[in-house]
Amino acid sequence: MRLLIVPRWSGTGDSDFYPWLREQVADAFTDIEAASLRPTPGAPEIAPCVAELRARLSEDRERTVLLGHSVGNQVVMRTLAELPGPAVAGCLLVAGWYRVDEPWDSIRPWIDAPIDDERVRAMAGPLRVLVSTDDRFTADHEATRAAFESRLGARVRVVEGRDHFNASPQPEVLEELRALLAAVRTGS
Repeated sequence: MRLLIVPRWSGTGDSDFYPWLREQVADAFTDIEAASLRPTPGAPEIAPCVAELRARLSEDRERTVLLGHSVGNQVVMRTLAELPGPAVAGCLLVAGWYRVDEPWDSIRPWIDAPIDDERVRAMAGPLRVLVSTDDRFTADHEATRAAFESRLGARVRVVEGRDHFNASPQPEVLEELRALLAAVRTGS
């Protein structure tokens, strides 16, 4: 299996919990890598980010688990909505959102541009989402949960006090990734 991490706004493969998580799951994946936000991590744009992830998914897609974090979730969903078959092995979306409470100008396209939810559902494989009760960008965790459940049929877990899941370690991310991997392996 392959793990492909899509980082948060201003994030890279070496920020937040990603290095810690790579160490924890090194035995479960033959390849672990991180996509880059384009044109830069601090100013990601939809089309370049989707093109980057789409290129990384050109091979071994059925054996690839995607882990998106914050805007990385948006990249994952928008890429899946544009891909032809086959589907990826599974997806874990950490600090998922469709809306943010106080959007800034450069994030507005990510909020306003539509997403083909049915296509995402078809291409995501098993789909899990983690949200926090105190996320500074999306305070209404129940509305976020409801959106992912109704729009994507995702299994959503609400975690107490994890803010935006930036710190390391993140044991709940590890637990959900292991559970997702088990679901992928058993086809459930």
